[in-house]
Amino acid sequence: MADLTTTTSTPFWLAEMSSSELEEQLTADPYGLYARLRRDHPIVRVPQMGDVWFVTRYDDVKQVGSDRSFHGASDLAHMTLFEEGNVLSAEGEPHREQRAFIDPQLRKRKVATYIDDLVRPYARKLLEDLRPAGRADIVTEYLEPVSVRSLGDLLGLESVDSPTLQRWFHGLSQALVNKSIDENGELVNKAAFEHAEGVKEEIRATVGPIIDRVTATPDESSMSHWVHDATKGNPRTADQLWPTLYVVLLGAMQEPGHGAANTLLGLFQNPDQLEQVRGDRSLLPQAIEEGLRWIAPIGIFTRRATEPTVVAGEPIAVGDIVFCSMGSANRDESRWTDPDRFDIARPPQPHLAFSAGAHTCAGSHFGKAVEEIALDELFDAFPDLRQDEEQAESVQGWFFRAVRGLPVRW
Repeated sequence: MADLTTTTSTPFWLAEMSSSELEEQLTADPYGLYARLRRDHPIVRVPQMGDVWFVTRYDDVKQVGSDRSFHGASDLAHMTLFEEGNVLSAEGEPHREQRAFIDPQLRKRKVATYIDDLVRPYARKLLEDLRPAGRADIVTEYLEPVSVRSLGDLLGLESVDSPTLQRWFHGLSQALVNKSIDENGELVNKAAFEHAEGVKEEIRATVGPIIDRVTATPDESSMSHWVHDATKGNPRTADQLWPTLYVVLLGAMQEPGHGAANTLLGLFQNPDQLEQVRGDRSLLPQAIEEGLRWIAPIGIFTRRATEPTVVAGEPIAVGDIVFCSMGSANRDESRWTDPDRFDIARPPQPHLAFSAGAHTCAGSHFGKAVEEIALDELFDAFPDLRQDEEQAESVQGWFFRAVRGLPVRW
């Protein structure tokens, strides 16, 4: 009898899973499945998600991200949520144009000029407000609010409160993570997308007047730069900006907060490393890099093949969608020793938490800077900060994987 685990592009154990079973396993803890795929099936077809390819090894993920045979994200959930013209699916000149107005405010040297004034005052105020309680869910009550407020103020959304920004990115996220597709080629969880449409309607109603204002009266906000930069006197319209704004309000709003939460959990689980970082804040950048590697907050990027190519020995046809697991690639045993362990003393080497190639995340420097300030202020405010042993942390997700709840005391 033929060995189905080696002669087909979908191993039998994966093919036999229902969509819900696969989603549940990936959401609860994808790393065991990732390790099995890296070892035996580094590229597989996943029929439950519309027969997409799933790639799990570091070198293969980097190849797909960097290879010009592939274009940006265009799976069904992505295009349904973000619509045509978004920065993640755009290619060529349209993509270069969008990065030209997005990137300048997010370059490393530029970030260094404003990040302290942008982040520290709000972080300190939140911590002072939390102090009397002696305990908190540090993700929902501090790290997420700092994350959304920092980006919101940079964009020029000062009038939108932090709980609203949190609610927006959670609402959009709940739609994007639903990749299961039925026999008719339609997304299974339609309710999540219906909810996301309501969120997008609220975003347009709230942010539309802000775009109108900076169109008429430019200022130094990123939104004003989005409207005016390199337009030769013809400002971009709100309709041109919505698809990419949805991307930013989802991915960029959540990544710094969840990245910091992942790092904090890794430190809590390794008390000796936590004490090292408490005593020497110059170790924070490498702790943050290790947190991003250990649990990549954005766990997947997607690409579409535009010409025939080969990945991990499998022929990829024009139009094929490839899901590249950054969460798996960052735990590739061929690249990191004992990769499931959080260890800030690892020799530095690049990870893939911010994707690869032309679509590498524009906000990587901004996100890491927000994380560093948020954790620095947290350790200053609560020198005896510790995980609350009476309540368990909540870690879940695969397309987005993060510590969703982390009860602490001080």
